[in-house]
Amino acid sequence: MLPVIDLRGSDRDPSGLLPRAPAADVAAARASVRALVDDVAARGDEAVAEAARRFDRVDLPPSRWRATGQELAAAERALEPALRAALDDAAARVRAFHEAQRPAPVAFTARPGVRLVQRFEPLGRAGVYVPGGLGAYPSSVVMNVVPAQAAGVGTVALATPPGRGGRGHPAVLGAAALLGVDEVWLLGGAQAVAALALGTATVAATDSVTGPGNLYVALAKQEVAGRVRTDAFAGPTEIAVLADATADPAHVAADLVAQAEHDPLAACLLVTDDPGVWKAVEPVLAEEVAASAHRERVEAALAGQSAVVLCDDRAAMLRVAEAFAPEHLELLVADPGELAALVRNAGAVFVGPWTPVSLGDYAAGTNHVLPTAGTARFSAGLSTLDFLRPVQVAEFDRDALASAAPTVAALARAEDLPAHARAVQVRLAGLPGPAAASARPEREQPGPVPERVRPAAAGRVRVRDDLAGLVPYGAPQLDVPVRLNTNETPWPVPQAVLDDLAETVRRLELHRYPDREATELREALALHAGHGLEGTWAANGSNEVLQQLLMAYAGPVRSALVVEPTYAMHSLLARATGTRVVTEVQPRDLPVTPEMAADLVAGAGADLTFWCSPNNPTGEATGPDVLAAVCQAAPGLVVVDEAYGEFGAAHAATLLSRHPNLVVTRTFSKAFRMAGVRLGYLLADPAVVDGIRLVRLPYHLSTVTQAVGLRALAHVGGLMDHIAATERERERLAAGLARLPGVTVLPSDANFLCFAPGRPPRAVWRGLLDRCVLVRDVSASPTLRAYRPVTVGTPAEDDTFLAALGEVLA
Repeated sequence: MLPVIDLRGSDRDPSGLLPRAPAADVAAARASVRALVDDVAARGDEAVAEAARRFDRVDLPPSRWRATGQELAAAERALEPALRAALDDAAARVRAFHEAQRPAPVAFTARPGVRLVQRFEPLGRAGVYVPGGLGAYPSSVVMNVVPAQAAGVGTVALATPPGRGGRGHPAVLGAAALLGVDEVWLLGGAQAVAALALGTATVAATDSVTGPGNLYVALAKQEVAGRVRTDAFAGPTEIAVLADATADPAHVAADLVAQAEHDPLAACLLVTDDPGVWKAVEPVLAEEVAASAHRERVEAALAGQSAVVLCDDRAAMLRVAEAFAPEHLELLVADPGELAALVRNAGAVFVGPWTPVSLGDYAAGTNHVLPTAGTARFSAGLSTLDFLRPVQVAEFDRDALASAAPTVAALARAEDLPAHARAVQVRLAGLPGPAAASARPEREQPGPVPERVRPAAAGRVRVRDDLAGLVPYGAPQLDVPVRLNTNETPWPVPQAVLDDLAETVRRLELHRYPDREATELREALALHAGHGLEGTWAANGSNEVLQQLLMAYAGPVRSALVVEPTYAMHSLLARATGTRVVTEVQPRDLPVTPEMAADLVAGAGADLTFWCSPNNPTGEATGPDVLAAVCQAAPGLVVVDEAYGEFGAAHAATLLSRHPNLVVTRTFSKAFRMAGVRLGYLLADPAVVDGIRLVRLPYHLSTVTQAVGLRALAHVGGLMDHIAATERERERLAAGLARLPGVTVLPSDANFLCFAPGRPPRAVWRGLLDRCVLVRDVSASPTLRAYRPVTVGTPAEDDTFLAALGEVLA
């Protein structure tokens, strides 16, 4: 009766051993269907009429394709009472379950200033196919129409084969009328699917086509899937019955025949871990087949693509089912609910002896339009969701757009779509947004590009949402003869100082932890700066100082003000600590007055305000009157970043005694010639330092760093004797730039200059690099797009730079 596939004691993959409808039949049918769909697309009604004559053997003009209102009403009246009651009950069961499937809108407001919504809108017009080649299926009317109605679809257009009389099956028409469907097309097969999906002069196109059918109907839906929404591949039906020794042989045999009677191409699988089950089922199955009303159809299906699969145990049975991915999976086993919870690949699962597949065909409330041919591995049965469209809505305010701007800019550059970034920039009126400078170094190429921070592929390794898409800070470190892009001091540390440092390090007890408070170093720093010990703090570069300040005085639910253009790490560190960044723009064409600065800071209302003086990357210092106004207006801390303070005249430290909310940060990287040491410090009110102690890491400053810092302060005169030479070279370099045609130079109180070359800056940057001169590229900053900063180098380096720039601009 059924062939036996014995997988006991075998580790073979069952996927290739299980029966399906012959592939050759599918391939041949696909070519035929594709030609028909193309013909309908080209010739419309004429092609549909020809196909109807050929396949449905009905010759009707297009004006007669649609069932009339009288025909539908008559069909509804003619429904037998028992059938009408069954349709009403089935529709009620299906409607209740499918209305419960409609998802609620999603509103997402996790980030300030951002409103994200996903709502679900019904399709405007749904096409439904109800088969009728080998029988009438009013239940399919229920299974397709009710979910569409539950979704709120405006119009349902139903197509069904015309049948021998040319006017459709009365039960199908009656079911349609019972459900309120008044658009019924008497068209069958692939031509009906094509007409609904593509539209013709007579049949208006729909937004979807769903419904079961034979192989040709299923293939037609695949062909039109690029034009309309379709449901899963619903070809010839199939069932897999998992049965163990507890199964009733009569149940198994009845359920196999129930599926086989659908179609000669139906696939029926009995999977068991007990050979005795098949021995018990086989004679009962023979009786069921002999008594079947569609014996020839059943025998063809059981002989053609059906089998008994013998397995070692329950787990092996489940593996076979998962490999087969059946349309219907029936579990006639002990503890069926436990096994059902493990099933992944099935159109629908029927659990236990009281839930036959035929119940799902009619009255369970689930849908009987299900995926076949193994497509249940990736698709699902028809549901309300098939008639809904998720519509996503985004609404940002100005600050929220500014926060996202760096991510847009970085990705737009990576994909060479600059207008995408421009669309954000023009809305912000030159506002670069938080962490914009974090993307700036990426413009300086060639050379190693820092990896973007992005979510890891592994589901358990997920970067924070507010960090995803950011670019790590860091300028290119290219091996070229003239490197003027990172504002390092070009003069090396004197050899006598290096010798002293080496001797100091040799004497260190590196097996011991360092002084947690770095007391000796802080005392020396306080003496150097003319400030008190308790208000002096040191860390690994000024960046760590800034990070510690943000951790202690900003962070989640607090905000930080960044005044662009400025040092990129201000906004990047703020975002890294979960701080909301408020960005304002300092006008380039107006001098900043105390009143202007106070209004800007007070209006932002930030918990922490960054102010860079001298400013990086423009170079100008802020006067003490403006800084005092900023401190008075700010509602929280004011952090004045003086990384380049030694090269200018205005120092914020003179204001510390009058403004307890003022913090001044400095570094050893510039004036001290020690960029490689990574040592920075701050001067502030002692209470500020007390707060930092709460967030600093234990022993954060190494023994070596503390010792080197102390010795550097002992040699401060020799280390800083280059400052006057740097200032003179800065003025010489500025004069040389100003002599070049079209070049504009901004005033500077730092060890770098910011100049506008008068030509496309990116091309100028590339031209200099081609001549082995590397300067900084800030083209990612909307406020400095026309400029390029250049570090003041040695006279020889600057001469090389000026000569190269002259060639590029010539």
